[in-house]
Amino acid sequence: MEHQEADRLFGDLEVSRRSLLKGIGFGAVAAGAGGLLAACSSGLKGASSAATKNITIGWIHPLTGDLAAFGAADGFVVKKIKQTTPYSKGFKVGGKTYNVTIKSYDSQSSVSRAGALARTAILSDNVDMLFASSTPETVNAVSSEAESLGTPLVCSNIPWESWYLNLFPKGNPTAATETAKYVVMYFLGAEHLAACFIPMWNRIHSQLNTDKVVAAAFPNDADGNAFRQTFPAIVDAAGYTFDMSAPYADGTTNYTSMISQFKADDADFFTNVPLPPDFAAMWKQSIQQGFRPKLATVAKVLLFPSDTYSMGSEVYNVATDTWWVPTLPWTSSFTGETCQQMANEFEADGYGQWNANISNYSLFETAHAAFTAVSDPHDHEEVADALHKVNINALAGPLNFTGNGAGWIKPFGPAPGVAITPPAGVQWQKGTKYPLELQVVDNTLLPEAKITADLLPTNT
Repeated sequence: MEHQEADRLFGDLEVSRRSLLKGIGFGAVAAGAGGLLAACSSGLKGASSAATKNITIGWIHPLTGDLAAFGAADGFVVKKIKQTTPYSKGFKVGGKTYNVTIKSYDSQSSVSRAGALARTAILSDNVDMLFASSTPETVNAVSSEAESLGTPLVCSNIPWESWYLNLFPKGNPTAATETAKYVVMYFLGAEHLAACFIPMWNRIHSQLNTDKVVAAAFPNDADGNAFRQTFPAIVDAAGYTFDMSAPYADGTTNYTSMISQFKADDADFFTNVPLPPDFAAMWKQSIQQGFRPKLATVAKVLLFPSDTYSMGSEVYNVATDTWWVPTLPWTSSFTGETCQQMANEFEADGYGQWNANISNYSLFETAHAAFTAVSDPHDHEEVADALHKVNINALAGPLNFTGNGAGWIKPFGPAPGVAITPPAGVQWQKGTKYPLELQVVDNTLLPEAKITADLLPTNT
């Protein structure tokens, strides 16, 4: 009954995500007639799954806590996935049909909890595959556990350098030759964000005759460290002076010192990659202390409506990136539904404004492609090998995990097991249907995304 109740709450989002999956922190939803999987034994080959001809997929993601906005679309995604033929009727593998169970594990935005849940999923729940999504705070700990315990894993929504350097601390993103045996991922890289922001800076510079000084506030965490490695050379090559503050600790509450530095250096542009609560404090203090850049281009924050509305009018015309918008021509490999149809249904079903993490749907597309290419879905090595050979057109776009796909920005990559989904430049502007609306203002890296508004200065 506990699992059935978790299914109802997670699938339909009838209660707040902040009260979802408390206690041990995970629930299970069954897709197909196989019902819920009872954990009969442990082991890396999924013994209980094999006994019931069942495939078990575990998804570790932040449904509560500071990063909950990243999980806001995930209930809708699971609902849609459960309606597809493969997940409702079962996967056909090696001449047999396997029912599919999806288990959801709430990381609560905690790094340590994410790692502990990965161990629980692997060693106690005998999952055949894991998903991990949404920022290094969830994905990196799960990746480390999956790789060390030999369990196939698909990751999304983490800059690939942050993921790569976690698994290979001595690796070099400009010559990323190391291969994770069990883990693949799809998303963009820090270099894509730099290349996404620069065209927007150029347009504001031409418009307002600004200086070309970019204030950068990067924290002392996985994302911040990757951005410090990647951004300066790209920004310098574009003719901008990169004015970086000292690394700051996640959870910092007073940003006066860095704001004073940026004001003294007359920076007309601003970029950062903070946790959402940290940005809220940093940006409020910047406004109060008179640091008002002509264009702010931020990463990791203001990606989703919930974080944006919490800051009100302060976020008008702050720019960011997005890897998925309704105007993209991608379709579901299961149903043929378009991005626009998915976004429309998301809003019609009461989930609020469309959310870029509807693209997490493609975690399930990737899993299906790998499982249906093997002879034994419980053989972790065979499934992991199949993951590295997946090359599909999905709702998130073309996903090629062979390392030979498009979208790389030299000198970075390709890294084995990484598929790139390039970003578009977007901006939160006053809306008509909603008070704030995410408008596509630059499609340099993602020309398939339709421009929906003119780029506006953040502060005029």
